[in-house]
Amino acid sequence: MLATVAWASTPVWSLGFLSFVPFLVNAAIQRRRPDWAVFAAYLAATIGMILAINLHAPNGAVGGYVIALAGCAAIHTAILFRPGKEAAPRPIGPRQRNRAALAHARGRAELRKDARHLVKDNPDMARDLRIGRPDLPREYDDGGLVDVNHVPGTVLSGSLGLTPAEVSDVLAAREKLGRFGSPEEVCAYTSLSPDRVDELRDLMIFG
Repeated sequence: MLATVAWASTPVWSLGFLSFVPFLVNAAIQRRRPDWAVFAAYLAATIGMILAINLHAPNGAVGGYVIALAGCAAIHTAILFRPGKEAAPRPIGPRQRNRAALAHARGRAELRKDARHLVKDNPDMARDLRIGRPDLPREYDDGGLVDVNHVPGTVLSGSLGLTPAEVSDVLAAREKLGRFGSPEEVCAYTSLSPDRVDELRDLMIFG
């Protein structure tokens, strides 16, 4: 509230000479074309007032100009800087999006790494946390791991991106073997190529 009063009073105590300042600040924060246009309009109005004074316009006209400019700017500023107003989100550039995507990917990889350690060191807890089982209700985020030995075909398709033919092949081999022990066994007992299995290696676990 104090900030709103301070900004709104600027055009008044400056007798209109600083009417454009709050709008310059707002435009610099928001970085939107409409806000820069509003700033330009108030700047032009302020320059017009200064010219009118220097050209010795009638005092009544100048006084009315000052009152109108300062009053409009003060009201507009009070609305613009009103308490509780949320700032418009700034546009995100390609580099920022790339950095965010990279950070997200690294975070998911770290989650998978932690989950794999848990599967190895404490399999009972890993089972309770349902690591690798996105088909079951759970709260633990394992970074997208898939337990190839237990998930249904819909997860093999949705999470691993297997085609319907690949899903059928994996399910048939799993039923025949009882369980897979490693990515190499998936490659050996299904039609998935070594390159295809390598693409999915980071996501697969074998509970």
